[in-house]
Amino acid sequence: MRPDPLDPGVLDRASGVLLTQACGDALGVPYEFAWPPEGDAEMRGGGLGPYAPGEWSDDTQMAVCVARVAELGEGLTDEDRLDEVAAAFEEWFTGGASDVGTQTAAILRDAARRDGRPAARLRAASAALHAASGRTAGNGALMRTGAVGLVALDDRDETARAARAVAELTHADPLAGESCVLWSEAVRVAVTEERLDVRAGLDLLPADRRPAWEAWITDAEQDRPTADLRTNGFTVTAFQAAWHAVRRSPYFCAEEFTEYDATVSHLPDALHRAVRIGGDTDTVAAIAGALLGARHGTAFIPREWQLLVHGWPGMMGLDLSRLGRVTAQRGLGAEDTGQTCPECGVHERFTGRDPGRVCRWCGVWVTDDAGHPVMLYNASFAGGLDARHTDGSPAEDVLATGLVRIAGRPYRASADRYGGTLVERVGIPEA
Repeated sequence: MRPDPLDPGVLDRASGVLLTQACGDALGVPYEFAWPPEGDAEMRGGGLGPYAPGEWSDDTQMAVCVARVAELGEGLTDEDRLDEVAAAFEEWFTGGASDVGTQTAAILRDAARRDGRPAARLRAASAALHAASGRTAGNGALMRTGAVGLVALDDRDETARAARAVAELTHADPLAGESCVLWSEAVRVAVTEERLDVRAGLDLLPADRRPAWEAWITDAEQDRPTADLRTNGFTVTAFQAAWHAVRRSPYFCAEEFTEYDATVSHLPDALHRAVRIGGDTDTVAAIAGALLGARHGTAFIPREWQLLVHGWPGMMGLDLSRLGRVTAQRGLGAEDTGQTCPECGVHERFTGRDPGRVCRWCGVWVTDDAGHPVMLYNASFAGGLDARHTDGSPAEDVLATGLVRIAGRPYRASADRYGGTLVERVGIPEA
């Protein structure tokens, strides 16, 4: 069944993919190839960047390169689109990369010396390295593949083709492409079917490759896998480590989450587990985060994480959330409904009222004039709108003027006569 591009659940889960990936990335940054935490990880920055607290690393930076092409809704298998992705990688490498994997850096340096179109140059450099070393199955393609899972939510074959095509830009080893096919399909399934299943794409691999991957997945699901999950620079082990963190959480349920507490706890618990595995901690947690966000959406990402994450190229959690749902919706060919969020451009079901209101996803990112986050409530018993800072103190300027900002842009907040709160463009008259 084709997913409904206006389904709020689908859009929320799509919104969670890159946002949760970034949260896992930022949680893992301080511990990358260092001593992992004994308890919960903290977004304290440092790492190989070094990074500011809450700043994501190359894992999410490269995923953003992919997503900014994917959000156009034109797929990722056409050579023109792959050129755009390859060019974005090169621009990032020379103008914004703060920490680059050894293999990816070698490919991008070699490609810069070659002639031709960007995607062809990168593939040629990747093939040359593989021919010379025979060992190019690093985790650098898997770490960015979550966004690929959103490109064609209604087409698993197209998702698989896109996953391979984007992986092969920098990773010629078939193992890298296979890991990306499986993880991208798992993301697609989680968004559309609300289930966690990394076996869902096994039939998309060549028949002779399926038994090996089945064995690796089964091993990862054990309490004590035979694989050394700490040696996760290898794409297979990174895959196993991320799935182990998700699957071995006590809050995991293969069929459905029937307990509210389990749903709340699974996402953060699994990310902390991913970091505690050690090794390439930010990458493993980023990979796990993309799948967890695809299953749980944005509601169960701790708010303090959402507010703190940020990174190249000058983006915040708000931007990653938008990238996810717009990519999903455009990939499904959603048409203008006449009810479009003025902040992110997502289409919603037409209601005929409040035409300038922002969508519920953008509405949670409001701030006051000073940029401090504000939570809005409908307190009709107390006279309408209530606005609070995250510490619970009243947002006095918002209460006095009704004006808020999203990403610095002005909006007006009010109590919705239907029981919620309303954030709409300044200058839109009352309906």
